[in-house]
Amino acid sequence: MSSKKERRTILASIWSQPTVHELDFFDKGKYVVVTSTYKDIIKWWMNVLKVFYPQETYREKGDLIKLKPVSGVTLRLNKTSGVMRIEGKNHWVWFVDNFANILEQGNADAESLAEQSDTSVTRYLHLDKNLDEVQEFIDMIPEGGGIMSHDFILQLWKCLLDDWFGVGATVYIVTPQIDPERLFSIYLLMIRNKGTGFNVTLLTPEKGPDRFSKVLDTAKQLMKKTRTSRHTLLVSDVKREWVTNKLTIRHEEFSTNFIAAYKDHEAEVLTTTAYFHKSHFNFNQKDTVTYNKLPTSELRRNYLLPLGFGERNF
Repeated sequence: MSSKKERRTILASIWSQPTVHELDFFDKGKYVVVTSTYKDIIKWWMNVLKVFYPQETYREKGDLIKLKPVSGVTLRLNKTSGVMRIEGKNHWVWFVDNFANILEQGNADAESLAEQSDTSVTRYLHLDKNLDEVQEFIDMIPEGGGIMSHDFILQLWKCLLDDWFGVGATVYIVTPQIDPERLFSIYLLMIRNKGTGFNVTLLTPEKGPDRFSKVLDTAKQLMKKTRTSRHTLLVSDVKREWVTNKLTIRHEEFSTNFIAAYKDHEAEVLTTTAYFHKSHFNFNQKDTVTYNKLPTSELRRNYLLPLGFGERNF
């Protein structure tokens, strides 16, 4: 019998693949619950399940639809709440062996997965998938760099990370000081863009004015406690498991701030004097900002190698 953590890790792995609609998983021990904010999710589930189980009987009574795909497994779909409940003595084995393929089938007829994102997280971050907005922010930075306001830098920081995660880039976040709120935002941006294949590394000192272990613990508490407008958890246990495993954290002593990303032979870097911290982002602070596009080889040579990112990290 798998431990709770092992089961959560497995659920996180299945959840992390691309899906045409936002989904969430909850392990209740004797059954698994799958939820979605998509209003027609039950109709979508029925279309997908009938591809896999065309000969099975779909019993409908009131708001419930019941299906037994194999012996020892029952699926219950609630037409009102949109909740799928997977139960029975063999439910876990069936879920692990089959659910990823079912999700893949659900994507088969989709024209694009680009619009899929976690809507609750998106609202919390005050973001939209708007490439024009990202470019508008970049265009506002003077050629050669300039001094910008704290709110501009924060929004640009979020928009660029969101854009880079969204295209499946390899991302680096480098700062001498980060606070729990910014680390929490990074986690939410990762959740918003799951399934794109991005990689992300945070480089920050272990010790300093804000000891990183304390920052990390507080950010994890924010994930556990923050709720949506509907009073549900913003970040489920499965999502929390995924982001904490997905984010690579390294510690070095340095004094520089930048975010950077590369994909194939193209790279981008935003350098600033602003720490990724409330002391720079929450007050009427002004900092220098420079944005550049450059070849990936130059990003590696001029920004990453000096901080100890060797060829093995690429």
